[in-house]
Amino acid sequence: MRKFIYSFILCFIFNYSNASTINGFELKERISNWLKTKGAKTQIEILDNIKYPYCNEKDLLISDISGSYRLIKVNCIGEDKWSFIVRNKQNVESNNKTKNNVNVLALKNSMKSGTIINEDDVIVIKKRVNNKNDLVKNKTDLIGKKLKKSINSNRPIYHSNLEKDWLIQKNSSIIIENKIGSITVKDQGIALENADFMDVLKVKNIKSGKVIYGFAKNQKKVVLKAKQN
Repeated sequence: MRKFIYSFILCFIFNYSNASTINGFELKERISNWLKTKGAKTQIEILDNIKYPYCNEKDLLISDISGSYRLIKVNCIGEDKWSFIVRNKQNVESNNKTKNNVNVLALKNSMKSGTIINEDDVIVIKKRVNNKNDLVKNKTDLIGKKLKKSINSNRPIYHSNLEKDWLIQKNSSIIIENKIGSITVKDQGIALENADFMDVLKVKNIKSGKVIYGFAKNQKKVVLKAKQN
């Protein structure tokens, strides 16, 4: 019992000329209602059977003395003056849960894998994020990108959620270039794999139908070794 009683600081200046009282339950209701008008959550502990000299509503002043609604002062300025301070535990917990929230990029609507992201699909939300290393931080890094897997709305977007920007994309049209001495032979082809610069990839010669290996030179060119002619 004593532990609950001393969970708030009591500073009383009593004048017992008035026999009527207000109990802890009524005070808790008034404080809770005041906190709600401020948009703050409430979890205060006042013993219901504690009684104070009655205080008209116009004489009962409630104020936040912590700046974050963690410590609430209740002050009666009527004929029978008294005051006390009570701790609002719920708001402390709420602050702890939200202090790590950061602005992150997310999708306005859920999207399936393979979908290309447009500018109107991206929104900014506040979210608690444990791993910030792989987060996509710039909106320009999302526009035109393809999703590697489906993502629900209002979820932080990571680079690992996006298809990689390959130098050559699978199934794209390319030029197959083969140098034989001083002669350069060029044919139309199809990339059968994704590839970065100078990666080895399989390509198909459209004219001959032959599947061969080459090196990714740029977005449109694959060069072959002489022995693959």
